[in-house]
Amino acid sequence: MRPGKGSIALAAHHQELVDTVREGRSLPAGRLLGLPELDDGDVWVDIAGAAAIAGVNPKTITGWLTRNGPKRRPFPAPHRLLYRLYWRRSEIEGWLRGEDS
Repeated sequence: MRPGKGSIALAAHHQELVDTVREGRSLPAGRLLGLPELDDGDVWVDIAGAAAIAGVNPKTITGWLTRNGPKRRPFPAPHRLLYRLYWRRSEIEGWLRGEDS
């Protein structure tokens, strides 16, 4: 299935986010109608954003979710909102620091 007009392919979206993180720029974080507001400047990230922050491929996260991995410290469980998977950015960053969510 080809992306429709105005849609962004996951690989291209992920690469743009990876480049943003690598260059130390602020990640784009727009609000999405229907998602709950978060406190303290936290934002929702999709699988491409979570992968960019974690420094892995989006398919790696999909595999982790399927197998409850990585074994030593499983990736945070996503929130299912509007039929999609989202994480709080703070949850991903906390996971990277080794904190329990």
